[in-house]
Amino acid sequence: MSIPRDNYVGEPDYPTPWTTKQPREGLRDLDEAKIVSLSPDVCLTPVGSSVVPIPYPIVDYCGHDKDYTPSVRFTGKKAMVRRSCTTHVHGDAPGTKKGVKSGTVENICEPIGHADQVRAEGSHVIRHLDRFWMNNRNTQGEAIFVRGTQTYASPEDDDPVPGSLRWNGSDEGRVISDASPEPLIMGAQYAQAAPATVPQTVPVPARPAPMPRPPGQVIRPNVPQWNRPPPRPSIKVGKWVGRLGRFGRAMTGVGAFIEGMWPTSTAMPWYDEMPQDDFERALFRKARELEEQGVDVDDVQEWFRSERAENARRRRQQETEERQQPQPLPQTQGARVDEEGSQRRCIVGPYEEIEPICRGNAHHIVPDMAYRLGRRPAKSEYDSTENRIPNAPTLNQGMSICLLSRQHGSDSEGLHGILRQRFAELASPVPGTAPMGAILAESIKVIEDIPDLPEECKALATAMATGQVASKTGFAAPGRTRERPLPSGDAETVLRRGHY
Repeated sequence: MSIPRDNYVGEPDYPTPWTTKQPREGLRDLDEAKIVSLSPDVCLTPVGSSVVPIPYPIVDYCGHDKDYTPSVRFTGKKAMVRRSCTTHVHGDAPGTKKGVKSGTVENICEPIGHADQVRAEGSHVIRHLDRFWMNNRNTQGEAIFVRGTQTYASPEDDDPVPGSLRWNGSDEGRVISDASPEPLIMGAQYAQAAPATVPQTVPVPARPAPMPRPPGQVIRPNVPQWNRPPPRPSIKVGKWVGRLGRFGRAMTGVGAFIEGMWPTSTAMPWYDEMPQDDFERALFRKARELEEQGVDVDDVQEWFRSERAENARRRRQQETEERQQPQPLPQTQGARVDEEGSQRRCIVGPYEEIEPICRGNAHHIVPDMAYRLGRRPAKSEYDSTENRIPNAPTLNQGMSICLLSRQHGSDSEGLHGILRQRFAELASPVPGTAPMGAILAESIKVIEDIPDLPEECKALATAMATGQVASKTGFAAPGRTRERPLPSGDAETVLRRGHY
């Protein structure tokens, strides 16, 4: 976004709408500047004889720097820019089987957001509240670095206008030198050196060529810029007789008579109108000065109306440009994220909230089959906890995501068919069951394999599904992995008991 190119009509109220009016501290080589995860860093962790995904809150410090700017420093510290990163995160060390998305643990943090107009060494500066990829893009975080947020007013522009009486009466611009000559004393005798016989050429510095002023650029503030120069006073003679030179001036009486017979404008005089803004108030003052100087009333009227029309045209053009400027969108909160390049929103939440508003398919991220012991309940039993494993969410409470029909696919060739095949390959001491952590990991992989689903949507689905499993059944509890036949024998016993 560029700075508005408007004519100067007064003191600007900076920062203007293209900023936030909230200064944000630049990140630098300091451990006080932190990067905190917004969603857990889900890493595969050994639990007994199995490996389950466990979410870890992580943090990193900007003091663990890499590729910061050595030549640009903030308060003496190297600045963090778009190309920089921090070397490793803290808090996910137990996940030795690596992150579910990145395949790494305790890895780097890379910036996502940055300043649009501030750069260091040609790269965008990173600030407080900018987003980051954490653990090699396994999750996202946000920079936290708050110092002083106090703003200070700019110095008052009270310098005198060059050429004014105040400018001439001040000492600004004057030079005091010990080489100044002494004043001459009347009647005193002075010795004079003989003139040199050989003329010497004194080089005269050439004056630089004047630079043309671009259109719309204001040289002096608070001085109106007229579209055409104001008229000057002239001898008041007839419109036609005045062209005859000295003979016409001799016929002043005849000229006055002809001028009285000449038709004048019937428009309202300029002094009967009301000014609309600061420019028009200055225009009214100038018109009064011209009238007091003896400028012809018709000339003042014509100049006044042309300047007022030009000012109205500039205001309309400025309003049109302001309407055409893109307005900043409010940051989304909660479970709805705008999809880039599309009007469809990414919607994640409980099934009972997603299903009524989803235009495609409301898909349980962790299949409801993993929680129940029998067939899919009827719609009237969506809130029932009967015939389900201990502490399991109901069908309506199950965390779901809204997918397009082509993303979800049909029952046999879509996500459910892929999940049934992957669940059948899970290792378990009791056939037909598997730890909920392993079921969650396979369910998340299926969501991440959808090619045209935004990364923000995948991260949100992963975080919310992981949080529900962790708070309900836990990662070690057994879950159902086969749709047919229904659980029986050891599988039913383990599922009803809630542990192996």
